[in-house]
Amino acid sequence: MISWLKGDIIHTWKISSKQVVVLNVGGVGYEIQVKPTQIVKAEDYNKIELWIHQIDREDGTSLYGFIDINQRDLFREIIAVNGIGPQIGMALLEDFEVTQLVNAIENNESNLLIKTQGIGKRIADRLIVELRNKLHRFTDNNETSHDDKKDIEPNQYSKYIDEIYLILNSLGYIDSEIKDPIKIITTNEKENSLLLNYLSAEEKEELMDKHLKEILMKLSEKST
Repeated sequence: MISWLKGDIIHTWKISSKQVVVLNVGGVGYEIQVKPTQIVKAEDYNKIELWIHQIDREDGTSLYGFIDINQRDLFREIIAVNGIGPQIGMALLEDFEVTQLVNAIENNESNLLIKTQGIGKRIADRLIVELRNKLHRFTDNNETSHDDKKDIEPNQYSKYIDEIYLILNSLGYIDSEIKDPIKIITTNEKENSLLLNYLSAEEKEELMDKHLKEILMKLSEKST
């Protein structure tokens, strides 16, 4: 598995939104897709270091290169989401800095994500639901860490439901659409209320992610 390469750019070309370079590393030319904004003109022949993500498929091997390791690692998180391919990952990282993209996902700002070419509302929703609360290591803001989050008190079960409503509203769903799918939670209100009191902050976030995925699946079925 190739993880890092250092060499001279000996050739570059662009096809549609894809920027590709050939990197000479010890006399071997590696063809790597990169972010257009990262690469200098080919005629400069600058030496460059790239953190690599390698994808092996039946029809060949593809390499994706990033100057910053956080970009490479966030790219890996993005393409690990079901249905999200490498071109979407490259497009997002071209349009956003790492911290900006993490904040957009953590703050449920699908309106920002859909500005990237190829990102529709459903893809933005999927990224938010799948990656929400999983990207803390990409930011230095300790205020968002799991340890600093308050536990849900016994009389705050309704606030848990309200938070789910707010998240779904921020994704563009109105209350009348949410009313039936959210019964996944509210029909077992007593059971879920008791459960919340015994979970850690991290476990509560995982439960909310699970509930959000179930509700979004119901909403998706309803719209088809």
